[in-house]
Amino acid sequence: MIRSLILPTCCLGFTASFRMATTNAPSLYNYRQSSYSTTRHFSLSNTSSYSQEEAQIIQETLPSPLIDSGGNAFESAEALASLVEGQRVGLYFAASWCEDCGEIEFMLEQYRNALRDSDQPIQLIYVPCDSNQEDQLNQMTKLKFDIGVPLGETADNLKYKYGVWPDVDVKQFGGTVREVVVEDKKEDPESDSDAPAIPNVVRVSDDGSPKEVMEDDDSGRRSGIPAVVVLDNNGGELCFLNMERDTIRALADWPLDEPSGHW
Repeated sequence: MIRSLILPTCCLGFTASFRMATTNAPSLYNYRQSSYSTTRHFSLSNTSSYSQEEAQIIQETLPSPLIDSGGNAFESAEALASLVEGQRVGLYFAASWCEDCGEIEFMLEQYRNALRDSDQPIQLIYVPCDSNQEDQLNQMTKLKFDIGVPLGETADNLKYKYGVWPDVDVKQFGGTVREVVVEDKKEDPESDSDAPAIPNVVRVSDDGSPKEVMEDDDSGRRSGIPAVVVLDNNGGELCFLNMERDTIRALADWPLDEPSGHW
């Protein structure tokens, strides 16, 4: 009942944001390298307009290896290139057990459909923080994601590279276990600066009241999950969308019209 009331409101607010964007803890899980299948070869009918050489470059530019929602590795560069051609590409860090992810994911399909209808499609590559491969593949199927990276070493490398991991990975990667809310720093009354207030990450107690301000722990961790790293067409980071902090609103900051973000 609550979600049925929230959804129309969220959609209206998000549509407005979308229009603006287009016009201007000890680990609880035993992570292991997944044994994904390479038995199925993708049909060459799913080819792109890229040449074989161009498709090969795209395959080498993206994280490797990549799998589909059935756990099958992409062995055809042409098939993979066809899935990102003309798209804006982002790495989506999430997990099936993540409550914050679930709060925004019921709107992801609507967002992607809206962009597709506006000829600004996006392709999200699932970077799993799941506890096992079955959960990962089920989540990719549920979210209708075409592409993901295998659970284990590949996903861990991306988490470390981009500074995105959940509290359950703190023992492995470092950082401070935290629950997050956003508060604004009070401006210094003696300061003449017109700069906007800087958000603080604070730990909250069980009753929701602020407990202590979290300082930079020098771990390199930028956020927990969910989060999106938008890639440029050279495979570099174009921008970072902190969805753990900003929820679904973060997607309005995707630079859809940036030429280097078009694949």
